[in-house]
Amino acid sequence: MGRVFFVCLTACGLFAQTSVKWDSVLNHATWLARQGKYAEAEKAYLAAIEEARGFPAEDMRLANAWNNLGALYHQLGRYEEAERLYTQALPAYERLRGMARASYSAVLNNLAEVRRVRGDFSGAEKLYREAIEVREKINPEDVELASPLNNLAVMLNQEGRPGEAEPLVRRALRLWEDTYGPKHRQVAAGLNTLGEALRLLGREEESEQCHRRAAELRREILRPDDPELAAGLSNLGSVLNRQGKYSEAAQLYREAIALREKALGPNHPKLAFLLNNLGTTLQKMGKKKEAEDLYRRAMDIMEASGAAGNPEYAKVVENLGGLFLGAGKVKGAEALYTRAVAVRERALGPRSGALADCYEWMAGFYLRLGRLTEAERYLKRAIETHEAAFGPASGEVVRSLKLLGDLYTAEKRTAQAENVRRRVDSIEHSFR
Repeated sequence: MGRVFFVCLTACGLFAQTSVKWDSVLNHATWLARQGKYAEAEKAYLAAIEEARGFPAEDMRLANAWNNLGALYHQLGRYEEAERLYTQALPAYERLRGMARASYSAVLNNLAEVRRVRGDFSGAEKLYREAIEVREKINPEDVELASPLNNLAVMLNQEGRPGEAEPLVRRALRLWEDTYGPKHRQVAAGLNTLGEALRLLGREEESEQCHRRAAELRREILRPDDPELAAGLSNLGSVLNRQGKYSEAAQLYREAIALREKALGPNHPKLAFLLNNLGTTLQKMGKKKEAEDLYRRAMDIMEASGAAGNPEYAKVVENLGGLFLGAGKVKGAEALYTRAVAVRERALGPRSGALADCYEWMAGFYLRLGRLTEAERYLKRAIETHEAAFGPASGEVVRSLKLLGDLYTAEKRTAQAENVRRRVDSIEHSFR
């Protein structure tokens, strides 16, 4: 999934009180980071922080250094450290007024991104929306507004809220295209986000067009070894995967993994999503041992980086559970599935359609095992969550109700089955 990573690496230049000497230290650290000299950049940022501790309390230099080191850790997948630094920096940026509030918006966006990755979707959404509001008050046509718009759309897609994501990412794309033209890496990232929203909305043909355009655009404008190419390759691989073209999809995933490993190393959390995608494809091809190794590697990476609270981690856990179930290891599969549900509950909250779909899936798992009590419990959770997400009279609620009605019929609980049927009829009648 393509993501835009916006950081305020040169915010210190906005403030007149910044000394030339200190400014040069921070700018040099930023230059080192952009050259991929991460250890040297970290050392330079830490030196800048130590010097800035002696400045007056109202001076922005310490906050700038915290934010920039946080951005470096963010890029390296050291999410817990990045979150701590962004949180330390935020109060100083919040005090800014006028045009300088743009920097506050940038740090809000940074903190939202790291919280999203770590699975705090509720906290991330509040931060994204505040970042958007702050930036809109300064200039609603500012191209920098596109980053939090796109990032929020990415998260809404993950939550199963693509109807809300689509207008946000379309606005981000318009801002990027108006400013940079149609051939820009940010445009490619936005196309991937839009493609995912359209896929979740069931508009497969439009989704494929977006992903193909993004992949072609990246090939045209980026170097052959640019790690951003991996996003396009992965999304196109997912399109082929859904079409049953597993060998072609696996090849694209392998190419994407190689690009990211070369650029980011073998343990960066951005690899985990690709490893999971390759694992699911190989599992469909019958290569179960290789798939299991990939799932376990992806889990290890996400756990080590502090991203085990993200729903993407839950997907990997579920996939490993599927392997266990296929091998007849029912208890092991159940433990993994339950663990994945808990991750989604914490990340998504009680109003998520994606969480409701997860509950439905768990109900199906228990139905196949003949454990009808557990299946009923999860179907009732699915109904409650669908009601919270879409309202009491929605197609999603009807689907869950029908499953519950079928369960009651199988158990010969005639009166309860009839009550469910009447409610379904009432909702469906309201659609006409």
